[in-house]
Amino acid sequence: MTTGAAALTADDTTPEDVESDQPDEASSVADEQHVDVSRDQTASNPRRSKPLTRRLTDRWRPIAVTSLVLACAGTAGAMYFTTYRSDRASAEAETQVAKAASEGAVALLSYAPASLDHDLADARSHLTGGFLTYYSQFADQFVAPAAKQKDIHAVASVVRAATIDAHADSAHVLIFLNQTTTSRENPEPTQSASSVNVGLTKIGGVWRISSFDPI
Repeated sequence: MTTGAAALTADDTTPEDVESDQPDEASSVADEQHVDVSRDQTASNPRRSKPLTRRLTDRWRPIAVTSLVLACAGTAGAMYFTTYRSDRASAEAETQVAKAASEGAVALLSYAPASLDHDLADARSHLTGGFLTYYSQFADQFVAPAAKQKDIHAVASVVRAATIDAHADSAHVLIFLNQTTTSRENPEPTQSASSVNVGLTKIGGVWRISSFDPI
């Protein structure tokens, strides 16, 4: 009896115990195989060895660069429309007011007896406001009678015109001009030079002279 008990004690592994040990060994082998497979796959595919954040950064970097280029292009376009176009519009406005002042000054100071009515009417077409009223009275009372009686011929030309300021509806231009005159008493041409500060007002989209102040 003692020998049987000792034998049982010495060899106390039952069939159930043998079966319970086998799954642990199989699980260890499977884990080792899984680790080996994962290592093989990582070695064969270097991209998978990069962290996820690194792969996402590499993927989105070209898109970010493209977006930056488009943003710079949009900024340049905005600068074009706000700066270049604005400067260009200002330059065009200055050219228009300088031209209007020059043409009006020539019309005011150029006339001849044979075409006096036409000349005075042309001069009035360049004027507006209080200056138009003043010039009409002055031309009727002094210019027309003197031109007819003394046979005065006057021709004006603008040497230079510079815009002092130009706003939406008003502007000032400094003009330098020469006027050549002849008369019955003085048939030889007489030339005089003068500078005038010309004020202009836009009426119905057209620049007209509203003041004419010799300097």
